[in-house]
Amino acid sequence: MNSDSLAKSVNTNPVVIRRLLSQLTKAKLVLTVRGKSGGVKLARDSASINLKDVYVALSPSESIAPRNKSPHKECAVSCAMYTIMSSVADGTQKATLKYLETQKLSDLARKVSKSHANN
Repeated sequence: MNSDSLAKSVNTNPVVIRRLLSQLTKAKLVLTVRGKSGGVKLARDSASINLKDVYVALSPSESIAPRNKSPHKECAVSCAMYTIMSSVADGTQKATLKYLETQKLSDLARKVSKSHANN
């Protein structure tokens, strides 16, 4: 499938798809072939790819990482906020990655097929 077809199927711009495919290619999750008869396919079996792989490939930074701003020295909340929120962000990231690791691409594909058959 090419980026134009993928973009149309998810109702977005082909540029967005090409940017995502570039990141997924760098992570060795997909193979891309350029040109008129080109397209994209999974680099390995969908049962061996989990959503953690995809998530890490597309967003390597922490999703809720706190900003490290200079605290207001006279405010206990301000002084403690970065340390507290760093711990929250770390726990959230670990929980998210642990869950995403259980979600195989092949399982999601089966759900799509089942959902499509029911419509």
